[in-house]
Amino acid sequence: MVTLARNISLSLKLLLSFLFGVLLLAESIDGVNDVSDWAVPFFFILMFNDFVVHSQVMKGKTPLKWTLSERIKGPSDKVPLKKMLMNVFIVLMLLGSFALELSGVDAGVREEIFKGGFVLWSLFFLVSNIYHLRSSFKLSRLVVTNIAFFLFVGSLTLI
Repeated sequence: MVTLARNISLSLKLLLSFLFGVLLLAESIDGVNDVSDWAVPFFFILMFNDFVVHSQVMKGKTPLKWTLSERIKGPSDKVPLKKMLMNVFIVLMLLGSFALELSGVDAGVREEIFKGGFVLWSLFFLVSNIYHLRSSFKLSRLVVTNIAFFLFVGSLTLI
C-alpha cells in the first residue's frame, strides 16, 4: 500500500514537472514580458528537483550519498553561525518586502528597491560561489557558479 502511494505521488510529480515544462515553453513564446516569465522557470526547477529527489529516495539512495553539499558531512564551529546569519538575513528581507508593500511608498520606487536587492543578492551569490570554486574545484560547484552567473546577468537586465 505504501509503495502504491509513493508511485502515485511520483507519477503526479512527474506530471506536474511536465506541465510546468509546457507552461515554461508557452511563457517563452507568448511575447509578453511579465513576472511569470521569471517565475515559471523557478517553479519548473523546484518541481523537477522535487521529482528527482523523490525518485532517488524511492531507489533507496540516502541523501548523504547523492547530496552536493559539503556542509552535511561534519559540523564545524562556524557553520551554525553562518547558517543563523543567513536565516536572519532572509527573514529581514521578507519582513522588509512586507513593510514596503504595506507602507505608502510609490510602486515605482518599490520596484526599483526590489530590483536593486535582487542585483545585490545575485552578485553576492556569484562572488560566494566563485570563492568556493577557487578553494575546491568540483564539477557541481562549477555548475552552481554558472547558474549564479546567469542569475546575475539576468538581474542586470532588469535594470
